[in-house]
Amino acid sequence: MSERNVRIAGSGTIEGGSYGQVKIAGSGKITGDLEADEFSSAGSALAQGNLKAKRFETAGSFTCQGDLEVEEGEAAGSFRVVGRLKATEMKLAGSAHCRSISGGYLRASGSLETQGNVEVETFRFRGSFKIGGLLSAEKVEIDLHGPCEAPEIGGGKIEVRAGGKSLGGLVGEVLEALFGSSKVRELRARVIEGDEVHLENTVAEVVRGGKVKIGPGCQVKRVEYTEALEVDPQAKVGEEVKE
Repeated sequence: MSERNVRIAGSGTIEGGSYGQVKIAGSGKITGDLEADEFSSAGSALAQGNLKAKRFETAGSFTCQGDLEVEEGEAAGSFRVVGRLKATEMKLAGSAHCRSISGGYLRASGSLETQGNVEVETFRFRGSFKIGGLLSAEKVEIDLHGPCEAPEIGGGKIEVRAGGKSLGGLVGEVLEALFGSSKVRELRARVIEGDEVHLENTVAEVVRGGKVKIGPGCQVKRVEYTEALEVDPQAKVGEEVKE
């Protein structure tokens, strides 16, 4: 990687290219594709092309009009990727919008919206999301703090729990602004399929799994299981099929 470093303090523009460190404090715009060992921004940053970084960190407002690829990344505030997000490890807090997400470990809290798939190894989420395509991960952990929606969810171990305490700080403010104090904590999906499935406050047409637990607040039309099924008295299941 290039040894060139660039820093913006205040307002400025960075040309695309290859850099060692890129730091923005204030308002910065990147013209063209950029690749860096380290990228950080605090304030407002706009990347007009693709961005690739080994280490990525942003706080405030960040928009990438192309694809974003990072090895290790963190974003807090308003985060938008018009293209695809690919990350080995990514942590999001606040409001995030992406076309699609792929990679290894994804931890997010707040609100998340994608037009396409989310395909990672581990998906840990607290808040509210709307995923336009498939949500797939070997391990799925969802803590509901608002409405969540995905057409299909698939994985090894899937756990969905009704959120406990309200989220504080920036994440709480985001959800409060989006859904108000009486926000519904509920997951809606057409199909949920995994080796082990534990659901709360979930509305689904079909749930498939080896070991399946349908907890309180669930409404499921059909459950298909191969090993064991447990249904809470406060849940509604239309059809139970052992395969």
